[in-house]
Amino acid sequence: MIEEILAKYDLSHDFGRKMAYEAAIEHAREHLTEDPHCNDFLRAVANRLGFQPVVFDTIESRVKLRKGAWVDAWISDEDDEVAITATREGLQYVIDVLTQLRNSTEEGEHVHLDRGIAPMTDNSAHLVFFKEEETWFTGAPEEQEPYPPRDIEPEQVFAFQTLQYPPEGLAVTPYKLYRVTGFEAAPEDDPNVKDFPEGDPKRFYLFRFRNDGGQLVTYGFHLDDPGMNFFTHKEVMSLVMGVEE
Repeated sequence: MIEEILAKYDLSHDFGRKMAYEAAIEHAREHLTEDPHCNDFLRAVANRLGFQPVVFDTIESRVKLRKGAWVDAWISDEDDEVAITATREGLQYVIDVLTQLRNSTEEGEHVHLDRGIAPMTDNSAHLVFFKEEETWFTGAPEEQEPYPPRDIEPEQVFAFQTLQYPPEGLAVTPYKLYRVTGFEAAPEDDPNVKDFPEGDPKRFYLFRFRNDGGQLVTYGFHLDDPGMNFFTHKEVMSLVMGVEE
C-alpha cells in the first residue's frame, strides 16, 4: 500500500514528499482509523519520506460500545476521593479501552471519556487515561532525537497549512492553505504561539494571514514543527496552477 501511494509522486524534492505524506495521512484517515496498525503505517511512511510522523487518536474508534454500557466518575471535594460506578457492560468497555491503550506503541497515548458522551453519564466527571513510560513517574531524563531544521526561512513562507487540529481559538482548518501576508520574530512567552518546546526558540515566527472567518490575524508557529507545512511561492504555484514560477 505504501509503495502504491508513493508511486504517484516525485520524491526527488521536498514538495513532492510533502504531497505524498499528505496523501498517506488522508488514506489513513479514510481507511485505517479502526485498524490497530494505523499509526504504524503513518510512522513507516514518515520514516520513508524523512518526516516526523503524524499520529491519530484511534483507540476509541476500535472499541465497540456495548448496549447498556454506563460509566460515572464522581469526585468528592471533602474526602479527596474518586468513585467510578459502572454497569457490567460499562466495566467491560473500560477494560477493552484500557487493553487497547496497554497494547499501543505510542508514547503518551491517551483516551478521553467525556461527560455526556456514551458511556459516560451527564453528571460524570471527565476521565482521561494516559499511557507513559516509567521515566514519567521516576523523573529520569528521556533522550529525544532533535527535530531536523527545515530548509526554509520565514521570508520564503508564502502559505502554510496545519496537519493536526489547530490550537484552541485559532479559526483554521487542517490541510487548508492559508496565504501569509507578513511575518516577524515571535517575542518570548507570546501566548499566541503554537506550542513546540522541542524546537530552537529562534525559529518561532508570527505570521499574518486571514482565518476561516476572513479576519486578519497574527499567530506564531515554529518552522520545524512536524505538525505544520510551510510553502514557498513556487510550491504553491505548482500545487494550485500546475506551473513553475
